[in-house]
Amino acid sequence: MTLALAALTLTQGPWGRPVKDHFPHAYDLLDVKWHIKLLPATYSIDGEVTNTVKALSDGATLLFDSVGLKILSATVDGVTAATSLSKTTILVAPKGRKIKKGETVRVTIRYSGTPEAGIYFIPAERAFPAHTPVVYTQGEMVDTRYWIPTYDYPDDKATSEGVIEVPTGWNTLSNGRLAHVTENKQTGYTTFDWKQELPHSTYLISLLAGPYSEVPDGTRPVKTSIFVPTGLEAWGKSAFGGTDKIVQFYSELTHFTYPWAKFAQCAVPDFMYGGMENTSAVTQTITAIFPPDCRGSNDATGLVAHELAHQWFGDTVTCPSWAHAWVNEGWATFLPSFWDRSQYGDDAFSIDRYGTFQGGLGAHVGSNRPVVWDGYREAVDMFNGFIYPGGASRMFMLMHQVGEDRFWTAVGKYLDECKFQNVDTPRFFDVFSRNLGTDLKPFMQQWFYTPAAPNLTVRRLDGKVTISQPEPYFDLNLDVWILDGDWIKRSVHLTGPSASLDLEGHNSASVLVDPECWTMANIDSQVPLSFDQAKELWAAIPNSGEHCRVMDSMFNWMSGSQWLDIAKSTKSTRVLSRIIGHLGLESTKFLVGLVASEDRNIAKSALDRLGSLGLPGESKGIAQRLYESDPDTTIRQTAFRHLINVTKDIALVKRGLHKESVHDGFRIAALDWYEANRPDEARDLCLEILQRPDSEPQRVRSIQMLGHLKDLPNSRRVFNALAKILNEKSFGARSAAIGALSEYGDKAALPLLTPF
Repeated sequence: MTLALAALTLTQGPWGRPVKDHFPHAYDLLDVKWHIKLLPATYSIDGEVTNTVKALSDGATLLFDSVGLKILSATVDGVTAATSLSKTTILVAPKGRKIKKGETVRVTIRYSGTPEAGIYFIPAERAFPAHTPVVYTQGEMVDTRYWIPTYDYPDDKATSEGVIEVPTGWNTLSNGRLAHVTENKQTGYTTFDWKQELPHSTYLISLLAGPYSEVPDGTRPVKTSIFVPTGLEAWGKSAFGGTDKIVQFYSELTHFTYPWAKFAQCAVPDFMYGGMENTSAVTQTITAIFPPDCRGSNDATGLVAHELAHQWFGDTVTCPSWAHAWVNEGWATFLPSFWDRSQYGDDAFSIDRYGTFQGGLGAHVGSNRPVVWDGYREAVDMFNGFIYPGGASRMFMLMHQVGEDRFWTAVGKYLDECKFQNVDTPRFFDVFSRNLGTDLKPFMQQWFYTPAAPNLTVRRLDGKVTISQPEPYFDLNLDVWILDGDWIKRSVHLTGPSASLDLEGHNSASVLVDPECWTMANIDSQVPLSFDQAKELWAAIPNSGEHCRVMDSMFNWMSGSQWLDIAKSTKSTRVLSRIIGHLGLESTKFLVGLVASEDRNIAKSALDRLGSLGLPGESKGIAQRLYESDPDTTIRQTAFRHLINVTKDIALVKRGLHKESVHDGFRIAALDWYEANRPDEARDLCLEILQRPDSEPQRVRSIQMLGHLKDLPNSRRVFNALAKILNEKSFGARSAAIGALSEYGDKAALPLLTPF
């Protein structure tokens, strides 16, 4: 920093390393009114923002986040003010006036620029599968400052208004309700005025602009709609249709009615995330949408349900700093499982829960830190398995501990008490403890501030089953079920290094710890099983989540024929889809039968397994038939990939190179084949594609491949082509080029990569 006014706030984290959060907060941000004119030809913007703030002290400084923007002028309550800039902030100083505590002032800043982040201009040629330009924003975590000078940290909330000028013929989407649309025939621009009348954090401010169509999706309990590039309306409806029903479901589940003026989702190309929960105006990746004929093998419900859940958790109630980001992301990962349960039953719910536990445990592999952690260097460092499945896992366990009905009643009270506020972890547990009449501080300390997860080892010895754990010791109440004809149900309280349970004479019986899968713990069972015992255990397991856990932790010794036996006795298609990957050549006939399944995901999984086995027996002919005539494009793409890998049919590969389809699967499969089978031709092909790409996904895949294909001796064609892409404004292609140059392994790339 070059200016002392943009001082750093240093806090000492619980793990001993000081970290940077944000500059001192001298005011309360009340409202952000921004006016943006888009200039697509130059990837630039003209803007004006009025930040209405209330001073928290006498002489409060009017300091705002701003990066890379050209400041044209500033006023305070309409009077010209002085400005001082650093690389990351703008200080606005009123002339001849000192701001008093409690005073409300309006700070207007006019600016322009070609932002390097925050707002993205995607030309038509990069907008696959659409062929129309689009402009969108992405503010989380700290990127709103690249296109609006404002307070850009999550610990303050303000109402907002977005006035957007776009070329006539374009549509827009932003936060809140659409108040006005005005067309100016002289300028060729149309102005859209969006008003967000309930407070939200500024990283949630957003805009979308382009030749987009709005597809209605429902009106109860609030207007719900889908924005997609014109011509892809059916794709958007296939992926996002029915979201209004999830809005209603979440309102009932949480005992807190959806609070915002509308719920809209837009699909954009070249997006860096799966989705983003901008208040009432979610941005989703365009790769989430698909044509109606692919509905059987594609499903965007998980993505939709996650971003929608954020409208309650993350938007209505928001973490005050990224150290507590689980308050947003853990809950948004938690809620979709309940929608799954409402649609598909406990089978889906228990598998979702197990998968969430596995994700939470996986975060602790190689990076053992607590969920709440202020040791991050960049905000994005927090966005990983600790806060997504890690946070959700802990909410599953909390719900199970206190009882589901009591839990959801407490959720409703929490949302009502804390609505439109910022909530950290201690306050969350304080509110929940009060509403439940239970002290949850021990739960909070163990599960959110302990830099570890439970690792349990189960042994059977001397007529007892013993459960042991390494330090740090978790305090766990664990169900232990013993299978000897019927289940004998017991429990054990583990607080230190080990706890034991008398088998009461059932010395050779099978044992399950946490048999209904309600604890996020690695459970290493060292209780030996014969195959007959395994089959008996499989038949008695109480739910599909535990089936998945037992597969992963207790059945890893099985042969392919034994897995086939297990598969034939499995009733859950969701569990069966996991078993398919364990099946071998002896299961060919069984897999061929599954390819004909009405469940298209089972059919695709079986086809994938047959492909990995080399399409044995009659499966080659089945793959050929599926490629030629299956109505589902995703299935045809899968069959195509396996056929070219097995047959090496170069004519078929070449046809795929220029065959457009959903997610560009044919072209990508053909490129992958060239890389695996004809690398020198693949290099030339990828370089040619960079000059004349058929699609953006094909171009990005070519960039990725060039990183490991590298140049021939005494050539720099690949290196120079990759270096050129670094100058683009794209996200996907430029990110691919950064990765490819890193993999290329030439020190000459270092000065090119350093700015990134």
